[in-house]
Amino acid sequence: MPKVFLFGYYGFGNLGDELLSAYYISLIRDHFPGVKLFVLKSTAQQRESRDYTVLNRWNLWKLQRLMAPGDLLLGGGGSIFQDRSSKRSLLYYLTLLQIPRSRGAEIILAGQGIGPLSSWGRRVAGPVLNQTLAIGCRDQASCNALQEMGVVNPRFYVGVDPLWDFPMDSRVSAGKRSAKPTIGYIWRPGESRAKQSFLMTLASRYGPIKLLVFSPADRQSGEEVAAKIGSPPLQYIKDLTAFGELTMGLTMVISERLHGLVLAARYGLPGIGLSADPKVSAFCHQMTWPCWAWNAPNLAAGVMAAIEDHLVDPTVNYQKVRRQAAIMEQKGEEDRRWLLHQLQQILPGQ
Repeated sequence: MPKVFLFGYYGFGNLGDELLSAYYISLIRDHFPGVKLFVLKSTAQQRESRDYTVLNRWNLWKLQRLMAPGDLLLGGGGSIFQDRSSKRSLLYYLTLLQIPRSRGAEIILAGQGIGPLSSWGRRVAGPVLNQTLAIGCRDQASCNALQEMGVVNPRFYVGVDPLWDFPMDSRVSAGKRSAKPTIGYIWRPGESRAKQSFLMTLASRYGPIKLLVFSPADRQSGEEVAAKIGSPPLQYIKDLTAFGELTMGLTMVISERLHGLVLAARYGLPGIGLSADPKVSAFCHQMTWPCWAWNAPNLAAGVMAAIEDHLVDPTVNYQKVRRQAAIMEQKGEEDRRWLLHQLQQILPGQ
């Protein structure tokens, strides 16, 4: 029985990554029931399931023993091939990719965001990524980054974030229609003083800002800032249901996290990106949404101008979001078909 080893930034409680994990598990189980599925997770959240077996992501020795010719290592989404947050993290994933080569197994990377990478990161990552069978990128910038590193051997595909194809509850209709806006802000740590000042400026204009976090690692700093600016208690969003219910009371979302923007769009909410991270700016470009880095001049004035533009005719703007979201969802379906085609060349189907 062939084995699939699914990996990503799984098991750390980050909503976006946990949804990616669920998406790829469902895809494998629905289309390739005859394979044995292993999911590499942090030891913090090792929950067994009848659909798959959890492997400790740090036990690469055990992974090597389990892997055999005909097996597949599948990278399921995320921005894991970058060294801005940690060089050690990049080295872990590159070491992981070396294992299939010694065991006669294949590698496919799907829904990937590549970078940012330092010159050192590009130098060490390029040769390893060149050993993969196929790479699906979630934006053109990621594909360009691979080509600039000299990655030419894999089959390339440029798509969108995999969560555009995640099953959603179509009954949820987001978007607050009242005259007074309610702004949701998806927080991540860093630049706390600048963010505190920025959020207080927004609150003075639009009323209390709802602070949200998608990861337990973001809670402490978010709670501290929420207390200082007098906003409602910070909300940790653990699952899609909680986020969907929350969006019904929001006018729009400002997010430092990519998947905060993706999920807002899927629920029909307009968004504003607030990050220097290329993945956030690339997504905002796909949606034709504004995006600023923290060092942008007149940041607060620019964001408030974008909010005011939305408030001029919110109904029209909600319709624009839904039209663009429909296009992105269709592209997500195409991405799924591309990935299934790659997998069918390796794995036995239904």
